[in-house]
Amino acid sequence: GVNYLLVTLRPGERWTYRPPSGHDVGWLALAKGQLDAGTRVEAGEMVVFEPGEVPIVLQASGTTDAVFVLGSAAPHPHHLHLGSYSVHTSEQALEAGERRIAEIGRRLKDAGDRTTSVGTVPVFR
Repeated sequence: GVNYLLVTLRPGERWTYRPPSGHDVGWLALAKGQLDAGTRVEAGEMVVFEPGEVPIVLQASGTTDAVFVLGSAAPHPHHLHLGSYSVHTSEQALEAGERRIAEIGRRLKDAGDRTTSVGTVPVFR
C-alpha cells in the first residue's frame, strides 16, 4: 500500500501525480532545487499533503533541476507511537528502535570522521 518515487523535474517542468485508489496520504521531500506544490518548497524541506485522493500538481520553479522523493499510501489501522527519530506501532518497538538509533549514533561517533573521497558517510548495519 505504498508508492515511493524518486523524481527529477527540469526547470519549469510540470508534473501531476495521480495517487492510486485508496492512497489518501501523500508527502514529498525535496533534495535539490525548488518546487511549486501550491506553496513554495525549498531544498531540504519535507511537505505533507492534505488527506485525499486528489492529484498532486508540481512544477520546478527554480533555475536548477528539482530532485525529490514523493510518497503516497493507504492509511494503516495502527495507533502510532512517535519517538524523536522514529515511528512505531507499539511502545515496545519504539523503545527498541530508539535504543538501536542511539547505539548506531555512538558507533558513528566512536568511529570518527568516516567521510570518503566522494563525500559520503558509510552507514553501519
